[in-house]
Amino acid sequence: MTGPLELLVGIDVGTTRVKALAVSLDGHVKGESEAPTPWHHDGACADIDSDVLARLAMTVADRCLDDARIPAPSVVRGIGVTGMAEAGALLDAQGRPCAPTLAWHDPRGLAEPIRERVSDDEFWRACGIRLNSKPSLAKVLYLYDAYPGTRERAVRHLGVGDWVIHAMGGEQVAERSILSRSGLYDVLADEPWQPATDLVGNLTARRIIWAGEPAGTVGQQAPVRLRGAVLTAAGLDHESAAFAMGAMRLGVLTDSLGTAEALLRLFAPVNRDTVARLVARDVGIGWGVVPGYLCTVAGLLTGLSLERMAALLGITDRELRRAVSLEAMHVDRDTVPFRIADVSHEGLSLAGVTEGLSPALAWRSAVEDLTALSTDLIDFIESVIGPRTEAMVTGGWSHDPTVEQAKRRQLGDYSTSSVAEAAAMGAAFFAGIAAGVLERPGPDERPSWR
Repeated sequence: MTGPLELLVGIDVGTTRVKALAVSLDGHVKGESEAPTPWHHDGACADIDSDVLARLAMTVADRCLDDARIPAPSVVRGIGVTGMAEAGALLDAQGRPCAPTLAWHDPRGLAEPIRERVSDDEFWRACGIRLNSKPSLAKVLYLYDAYPGTRERAVRHLGVGDWVIHAMGGEQVAERSILSRSGLYDVLADEPWQPATDLVGNLTARRIIWAGEPAGTVGQQAPVRLRGAVLTAAGLDHESAAFAMGAMRLGVLTDSLGTAEALLRLFAPVNRDTVARLVARDVGIGWGVVPGYLCTVAGLLTGLSLERMAALLGITDRELRRAVSLEAMHVDRDTVPFRIADVSHEGLSLAGVTEGLSPALAWRSAVEDLTALSTDLIDFIESVIGPRTEAMVTGGWSHDPTVEQAKRRQLGDYSTSSVAEAAAMGAAFFAGIAAGVLERPGPDERPSWR
């Protein structure tokens, strides 16, 4: 007689959705669930009650066990949580939230108080990221100002994934790839950053962990079917996804083409001068989900820019857009001077809109100009940390015919991945590592299910 089906649950706390997968130990998805992330929006600002976010993550994780593919009996052995960086929960001495969670893109973070203490270069060298409104440190400074009494009550800041772990009954831990995006942490020293401590107090969890290290078990706060499972942090969502796809290995470039284009490279530790050189080009540097190795997280507005271009051309319908893209592969863009002159969060600046410009010509030009921007950044990264040995391209925009053509010209023969909901899948694998039922791969190895 066989025992209950053993499952691993991966939760991805994303900007748009919270997703969960129930995965068997041999890597087959048995159940899945998702729900929109219920931000409260006010213009560019977005925040959420930290408890609401944690309860939603638990609910989505529980619902993924309702799938008809899961027979009775079954048991959840481990739960891994990945998600967005910078956003987090500010906790009091009782482990309760004392302010809302601000979205990573919320512009209310305060960078000027940090600049009054240190230069941008000093921040880059220690924290591995740019100094602006995004780092958790800047967001904490805003919350201290906006919510009276918060400065006196706050004792801990946990990234959203780490907060969900604690809310489910686990320990208060800080996973290194998420902590590396906070501005609270000296990356190379692997300890709280003293200027941040001077500004907001030491808010870093006492236990700093690698993705896949056990962080307690699910308690009575969570739905019954999840209780008793080993909990772990699965780090930054981009890295968890690359890990699941087998791309979180030395020498592999991961080019993820979603709304943002993310460029990831795992590499051995470097000195502070090298970190500052990379960050000066807006290449974030932090610890990766592979213990002992750093990872680049460089972002471009490629997908967002393509969405804007498609809307401008009136080709938002998927089939129409594909038809225009197929036509674009065979047109000669040199017949018109059209080009993308500038790209920013605010929008696109276009030049050379003349007679003879068709949707296909505009699409080809836009794709090639945006690809050229990523070529410059990839070349720079390789000039600092060495050439890639292979590349993997993923994400929704990688399926566009013109984008695929441009990427083949840019990267040569690259691989793709069929892993769906890769971030949650990576989180499930890290849950297996924490539960002791799966082996952690080395920096040159792909994860292997049982």
